[in-house]
Amino acid sequence: MANKVLQICMSDGKGGMELYVDRIIGDLKKEGWEVIGICLENTKVEAYMQQNEIPYKTFKSNISAIFNALDIRRWLIEEGVKVVHCHKSSDLRLTAVLKCLTPSLKVFYTDHVGGRRPKKSPYHRFAYGKVDRVLSISQATHRRNVSNLPIPSENVICLPHGVDINKYHPCHDRDAVRTRREELGIPVDAVVIGLPGRVTPGKGQDIWIKALLELDPALDFFALSIGGTDYASGGVESFYEKLQNLIDGTLLANKIAFLGHRNDLAEILPLLDIVCIPSENEAFGLTIIESMACGMPIIGSNTGSLPELVDDASGILVGPHAINAWSSAMKKMIRDDASRRSMGHAARQRVEQHFSNTQHVKRLIEYYTA
Repeated sequence: MANKVLQICMSDGKGGMELYVDRIIGDLKKEGWEVIGICLENTKVEAYMQQNEIPYKTFKSNISAIFNALDIRRWLIEEGVKVVHCHKSSDLRLTAVLKCLTPSLKVFYTDHVGGRRPKKSPYHRFAYGKVDRVLSISQATHRRNVSNLPIPSENVICLPHGVDINKYHPCHDRDAVRTRREELGIPVDAVVIGLPGRVTPGKGQDIWIKALLELDPALDFFALSIGGTDYASGGVESFYEKLQNLIDGTLLANKIAFLGHRNDLAEILPLLDIVCIPSENEAFGLTIIESMACGMPIIGSNTGSLPELVDDASGILVGPHAINAWSSAMKKMIRDDASRRSMGHAARQRVEQHFSNTQHVKRLIEYYTA
């Protein structure tokens, strides 16, 4: 019988957790696993399941799924599924019911957030008591999960995300880079400072903008935000308007642009020279290792998971709200081409050694089959 797993993600969001579900389905299929899914109706996760061409069931709500638990159990038996992997804390309600109905199921929960509050109420003890392994995506979230979750510490595993290093890679063809920059309206010879990520308060674009505005307008740079700016693409429109108000009328107004949501991030990242990650509390941050895989030196916050991903050889870490430090780090990198290249090379090597998707899925399958 083929190895099969049920992936559950009843989220209506459009962020990293949902993208991870898309990626892990593809990676598991490449390793010969069959995947089926459960999600909410008309969500990004449903679109990902359609694109991956896997059998799936949709529900209007988490409660609706629970009411259909017996039907889901029959489906799992028909499909021969013995492994269930969920991704949102509220998914644990359904997985706990399924585990009660079929005790032989192996249940995995990837905590994509790493909450800071203890979860040890009677409900949490019941729900987490039905989980075989909690997978933490960074050392920072692993420490919090060991402390905050009602589960034996040996059942809390640190499993960092991985990136497809064949898809995300540097581009050493300078003519191709110049041509693509022209197509996107990016100055071809400027030092391009990118910030990939949805335009939301948690991603720190306001700190980035304020730091950019402290730079000398005579410096040859161009700043590019790559990520959704409206609700439909996962952004916060009021926050985006606030950022525009910060920029309008300044001497740098023509040096800062918002590209919006893109489906071709793997093609855009290699066009940059520097990547900034100013978010204060990244549980992991897939865009960080995607950028590093593309040979980008990183300027990032010295909080959350970033110190685990970015070492001294591959980037510079500063306080998340230290605007002067952000500005100084960007100025230093703009002026030092050799350091940018050296750090970018080290960043690529670091991802190859520690954060490839092949390493990630291999370890995941080892837990599935243990």
